[in-house]
Amino acid sequence: MSGQRIEINENTEKVDFSYNPLADPKFTFYDHSLVEAVKLSNVPTYGFFCLLSLCHTVMPEEKKEVWSPEGDLTLYCKGADTILYELLHPPCDSLKEETTEHLNEFAGEGLRILVVAHKNLDEEYFQDWIRHHHEASTALEGQEDKLSEIYEEIEKDLMAGESHQVSPKCRESSNFEITKLLGATAIEDKLQDGVPQTNETLAKAHIKIWVLTGDKQETAMNIGYSCNLLNDDIADVFVIEGSTSDDVLNELRNARKKMKPDTFLDSDEINIQFEKSSKKPKLLPDEQANGVYGLVINGHSLAYALEGNLELELVRTACMCKVVICCRVTPLQKAQVVELVKKYKKAVTLAIGDGANDVSMIKTAHIRVGISGQEGMQVVLSSDFSFAQFCYLQRLLLVHGRWSYIRMCKLLKYFFYKNFAFTLVHFWYGFFSGFSAQTPNNDADY
Repeated sequence: MSGQRIEINENTEKVDFSYNPLADPKFTFYDHSLVEAVKLSNVPTYGFFCLLSLCHTVMPEEKKEVWSPEGDLTLYCKGADTILYELLHPPCDSLKEETTEHLNEFAGEGLRILVVAHKNLDEEYFQDWIRHHHEASTALEGQEDKLSEIYEEIEKDLMAGESHQVSPKCRESSNFEITKLLGATAIEDKLQDGVPQTNETLAKAHIKIWVLTGDKQETAMNIGYSCNLLNDDIADVFVIEGSTSDDVLNELRNARKKMKPDTFLDSDEINIQFEKSSKKPKLLPDEQANGVYGLVINGHSLAYALEGNLELELVRTACMCKVVICCRVTPLQKAQVVELVKKYKKAVTLAIGDGANDVSMIKTAHIRVGISGQEGMQVVLSSDFSFAQFCYLQRLLLVHGRWSYIRMCKLLKYFFYKNFAFTLVHFWYGFFSGFSAQTPNNDADY
């Protein structure tokens, strides 16, 4: 637990898990200090792994005959660093700074990261919160807003000091201030086979690829390079990270000015036309950049870009880029970005995802594709097509998609031919029958 990186080589001693009959014999681990801390029931280490277990795999079950719980009440939380850091209490800023350094290091290596934290709750406060939660969950109007408020109420001051929300037992603990921010996780999310080649092929087919992810900016950009979305052919990658509406507006316009400086003086004319137009949205014209560019925007800036007239600036700038990466975005923002493209561009949108946080995005797109894997089946149940590998998307679009167009064209030709032939016979028979009610077929012949 020294906090130093372990250099692994052929002489590095592996941890012996023979004492645990449930251990996987193929699993190799080298940090002996962490295993010793687990064996000694170290409080921060125990809390860290307890949180990971409860927030990932445990399905709680209540049995009335045995449910009378004792001990402290604890709230466990995990999520993005940008979200959880806003919920932490100031007294442990030093620990937060140290964790941030580790997160930046992990993100620089392309790892997917999360921050984990907890706080102990007072019994009286918790019972009062449960009562309000029940009232919000049974409300007939504004249920989602009320539930959101009640969740925000309890998910704050995760690093709380001496307050009414902390149990007396926890106040007596000398490790109280240390164990509140339990740490961070970083995992390697390996790309499936054929992902870079698939992206390259789709780009040759003039299909624009947008990446909507909850990962950190550094992680998202590293994935972009490893997926062959960002490469040396891109002249510049514009990063939108403004903290106000004016900052985001200036960054988007400056990016568009560099991509198309000759016509930038008329950049506001389209926005003015949209403001004066009717309620029914019109389509934005296609604008070509003077080179190949990429755009990276974080979730905080995206929240401003999706408001008011800024959404026009976002669509115009993003559609001039070869690739767009939206990082640290929420599931709702993913759906809003897809809806934005459908609203202002004459384009067919396809959304592909593999987790429950992609469901809202999948449902918003014209074509819904789910990847069935280890992250559950929620996205598959909401999709039109489902397969196990991302690389199958290439065959779905370029092979089966082309065949589908051919079959549809043949069907339309047959449809028009059949109807013209059927109608023309009746129209010509009208001259023979004097446009009377006489039928061309005698029912008695059948």
